[in-house]
Amino acid sequence: MIDELQADEPSTVALTAFAPFLRLIEDSGPETAARAVEHTESTFARWGLPLADLERDPTLRLPYGMVIELMHDFVAIVGDPAAPLRAGFKLQRGDYELLEYLCTTCATLGETIACLGRYYPLLIAAEYELHLDNDRAEARFRLAPGLDAPDFLYEFAMASNFTMAALHLSPEGAQLPLEICFSHPAPPYAELFPQLFFAPTRFGCEHSALVFPAAMLEQPMRDADSLLHSVLTRLADQELAALASQSAFPIKVREAIVAELASGAALDAVAERLHISASGLRSRLRQHGATYSALLDGLRRERAKHALRQTQLSFAEVAHELGFAHPPAFHRAFRRWFGVTPSAYREAPSTHRVARLFRKR
Repeated sequence: MIDELQADEPSTVALTAFAPFLRLIEDSGPETAARAVEHTESTFARWGLPLADLERDPTLRLPYGMVIELMHDFVAIVGDPAAPLRAGFKLQRGDYELLEYLCTTCATLGETIACLGRYYPLLIAAEYELHLDNDRAEARFRLAPGLDAPDFLYEFAMASNFTMAALHLSPEGAQLPLEICFSHPAPPYAELFPQLFFAPTRFGCEHSALVFPAAMLEQPMRDADSLLHSVLTRLADQELAALASQSAFPIKVREAIVAELASGAALDAVAERLHISASGLRSRLRQHGATYSALLDGLRRERAKHALRQTQLSFAEVAHELGFAHPPAFHRAFRRWFGVTPSAYREAPSTHRVARLFRKR
């Protein structure tokens, strides 16, 4: 199981996750595709990401919030609220690249589900877990806690997971799912689900899951290859490690800001400390849905609050520690943060009994 995310923790999505959706848009006709390109260009510009980066760097990952925005746009462009569900069934062999081949070179469906559960973050921050209840097996899907989780994203994920299994399972002796479960309420197009999944579908369940006979866990995979799987596992582990490092980038920037704070925390100085160009720093932060100015402002806000509640530093000393060139600039920022002056904030009694106890007077 992946670590739980805080609501404001940055998360990214692999470009490969869009492959089935883009195929649906292409199948909808040239006018729909042209409008999708126009909206995509506009969204990239608004998020400060050059669209040309997609061609230069196929490993580029997009901020999770941007992905949700794009998917909302695509649903509107296609003009079908069931578009994400339909898109999931557009998945073709190889769309999910390393993650797909890694999982489908396992020996059995059971091993594939376990592998997908471990490496799902290569695609998107999500959990995929197997639960057994006698002769009933449930492959439960859940987006990482803290992430915006629209119902259509669950429909897309469940449909693409189902399709990937259908594409790679050995057909001889395979059985259809017992049922498909979704944790969200039934949408207006609920009648489509049993038609597409070839199984009864229930909504408002405790979990979103593909439910199938437990005997299917031993169903062989069509492309099982233990040697290739071993090689791909090493590659996937390297990518997971790189992803963990990349996800920690805003934290590294914040630590560098702290080190440069008293000197003003100029962007160039922080970038130099991180051995990266200023433009590169901004670009990498944008991929996480963050900006340098927001990180700096948030850090100063936290430290100002602590300094005025927990220390007797003068306002000029606090301003200096936070890297403000002049005390008036600190006063203006403080009023913007808290709606009161620093002196009024310091004199106001804390609402927390423990904080009052340790507050210096």
